[in-house]
Amino acid sequence: MKIPRQFALVVCTCIVGSLVAYSGEAPETELKATAVAAFKNGLAFVVKQGDAHLEAGVGNLSPVPNATLGSLWIAPNDAGTSLDEVVAHRYKVSEQQNLTALAEVLLANAGKVVTIVDNNQKEYTGEIVGFRPAEKPGAGSTPPPNPSENFYPNSVPPPQPRAMPEYLLLKSEGKLLALYFHNVARVILSADPMLQQAQEEERKALRFKIKGASGHANLTMGYLEHGLGWTPSYLLSLKDDQTAQITMQSVLVNDAEDLKDTDLFFVVGVPNFAFANVPSPMALEQSLLDFMQAAARKDDMKARYSNALTGQAIGGLLDFEAPAAPSFATTVGELPGTQEEDLFLYSRKNVTLARGERATYNVFSDTVSYEHIYEWNLEDQPRVDGFGIAQNNLNSGSDRSTKDDLWHALRLKNTTKFPWTSAPTMVISGTKPLSQDTLPYTPKGATSSLKLTVATDIRVSHEENEVERQKDVQRRRNYNYDQVTVEGTLTIKNYKSKDVRLSIADRVRGGVESQTDDGKAAKLAEAIAVDNPLSRLTWEVTLKAGEEKIIKYRYKVWLRV
Repeated sequence: MKIPRQFALVVCTCIVGSLVAYSGEAPETELKATAVAAFKNGLAFVVKQGDAHLEAGVGNLSPVPNATLGSLWIAPNDAGTSLDEVVAHRYKVSEQQNLTALAEVLLANAGKVVTIVDNNQKEYTGEIVGFRPAEKPGAGSTPPPNPSENFYPNSVPPPQPRAMPEYLLLKSEGKLLALYFHNVARVILSADPMLQQAQEEERKALRFKIKGASGHANLTMGYLEHGLGWTPSYLLSLKDDQTAQITMQSVLVNDAEDLKDTDLFFVVGVPNFAFANVPSPMALEQSLLDFMQAAARKDDMKARYSNALTGQAIGGLLDFEAPAAPSFATTVGELPGTQEEDLFLYSRKNVTLARGERATYNVFSDTVSYEHIYEWNLEDQPRVDGFGIAQNNLNSGSDRSTKDDLWHALRLKNTTKFPWTSAPTMVISGTKPLSQDTLPYTPKGATSSLKLTVATDIRVSHEENEVERQKDVQRRRNYNYDQVTVEGTLTIKNYKSKDVRLSIADRVRGGVESQTDDGKAAKLAEAIAVDNPLSRLTWEVTLKAGEEKIIKYRYKVWLRV
């Protein structure tokens, strides 16, 4: 995505929230969105370009973007020109609008003679005088609560429906008739009724001044805004026991603004936009007080803000070829991708998508290798904490079975040219769905696992027992400590008719002494002052069909007494 030379910072000396009556001599210009970088958290950086008409070096840009704080930048592209100032302002325009409500039509034709037919088919002919409005609540009454106030704390609530008048005042035969408006069934107007009325509409624009230009200027505008983002997903189609086809798909959600022939980028990576939840004052959506409060809450909002999934960008059209046999396997044209520091961007040209529309694009498809793996991750609570305080019964041998935690998974290696962003992944075989889970972010060349289902024909159990205790071995921090040796036993029985490979992981609080079956132990990063380190134990074992395996390990813990 090419961004023209440096943007000039938008001048923020405008009076935020004030109403500026502007005569509108400078013509309005709407720039075209030429490039959009969309992130998965619903943020997008929009770049617009175009020629702006000027009057004595002054022009107007409309509409005003809903930019975030510090992200709105404008730059003239013509040689010898520079941006002098930008003022966000409001102004009013008068337009003829069609009258659709009966009350509005009658009021616009005040002074004209009409015939009113009520619900009893009685006719009244006379000159329209006006309306008598419905009675308002008394001074001591409390108006009903407005629910919208809870949802629009810093903006104007949505407009409420106009109250229906109670009486139509009609001058007929020297008398003033008050006809109950709800009883009006039909109205016969004069031959030339007023069916349109001039109404004022408030608009917003960015008034800018360019030095070195008079009649026109070529501009580039860029800003961050909410409401335009994307979400990825994968389809993993198993071809045989070792290879699969992985296809990435992107769904673009556009609730921000119309795009026409725009270069679109799906960004893979975790963006850092510290003020993404603070609106720019130039958007004219807040008073000065609201803006200051929002900026003060920035750190709190940043703590709550999470972009758990990484982002991406996209570019070229992808075609499917219908397979000969029923299958979800596809042939996908690959989108161009580029690396930008710690972000990866897929690009797609000439995207046209109106506000409120959604679109799906295929990003890439490739063949990858995989292996079946059975993962058993034991998440037992440690029996003691880091300083030797007992957390549960240390003495003996309760069965710590976690049979429901043994998962059949697929271990995938990313041999494609692209990183895999974290996304939902559907696994199929032919046309049969097997599972859906989240594929974690996987860099090129790395390996990740994808869960399929809980393994029901491999039984596992876990047991720990105290095998030795040395009492009052040490005294630390005015406490006596016992040293306890714990032995753990993992029992695994393969009821399948084929060999399986298992990946086993456990955590223990203490110093690991020994492991069978080529197990590995590693101390996890933690405060160095603890008596009992947190250790992670891992095994990779193969079980033959019908085989039962017993794995043992020992560790020592210090116990405060």
